[in-house]
Amino acid sequence: MPTGARQAPAVGVDRLQPGDHAFLAFSDDDERWAILGVFTQQGLAREEKVLLLVDVAHAPEQVAERVAGGAAAARRAAGRGQLVVSNTPRFRPGGFDAARLVGAAREMADAVGGEGFSGLRSATEMSLALTPLESLDQAVEYETALHEAMFAAGGSRRYTSLCHWDEREFGGSPVMDAVRAIHPVTLLDRDGMLHVCLTSAGITLTGDSDLSTRAEFDAALGLLAARPRDILILDISDLSFLDARSAGAVLRLAAGLVPPRRLEVRCRNHHRRMLRTLGSRSIRQLSVVTARL
Repeated sequence: MPTGARQAPAVGVDRLQPGDHAFLAFSDDDERWAILGVFTQQGLAREEKVLLLVDVAHAPEQVAERVAGGAAAARRAAGRGQLVVSNTPRFRPGGFDAARLVGAAREMADAVGGEGFSGLRSATEMSLALTPLESLDQAVEYETALHEAMFAAGGSRRYTSLCHWDEREFGGSPVMDAVRAIHPVTLLDRDGMLHVCLTSAGITLTGDSDLSTRAEFDAALGLLAARPRDILILDISDLSFLDARSAGAVLRLAAGLVPPRRLEVRCRNHHRRMLRTLGSRSIRQLSVVTARL
């Protein structure tokens, strides 16, 4: 089976949308900062306020420069109050109060409109210095309360939250697994990955499909073709990148199906345009459904 098959797909950070509550487990510092850079710059481009809570070992000014794309960009964003980086502990040891923390998050999300921003996105590093918990179970308590207050039942479309944990410190702990399960969105821990998820309907792909992931992509199509169904469903709606060679492989799969077998591709508009350019409309065993923009 291709690498990364899970019950739910992980997505690239560029696919985060307002209202998402996401989780990232990282084990490489450079990749973590690269992901936070995309997270931050996407928020700045969308006129959102971006709040980053980082461990006390990281200087806020240096973090701002790294994630904003340089010193000048960081100064501009910070100067207009759009980018805030803090390494101040959120409470004193023994002072944990999940309701108060969630209330503070709600107040910030409600206030950004009056500051002239379209929404709030925040990323919080799980750190025992930043968050001096008496027990890691308190992290589960807080994340559960935050999700129920801000994201469950539709939640706030003006708030995007990312919780990132260092696997080198917390990996394999039941608490980290419990926190991961609370989040409906999990991020791929680096660019250039392809995540393959088998579903009852077919296969869902997220991440990047390019030269570096060609073997995984071809294996995924092979798994899909081997399924004993008349309608094969390939969902690439959350695929961050699809190269022409991969698109061609999808068309070849469809063209090789013997009726009544068909391939249904669920995708976004730019995927549809690529498939059409390569001749999708001439393949009778193929249907292309635009699931979302």
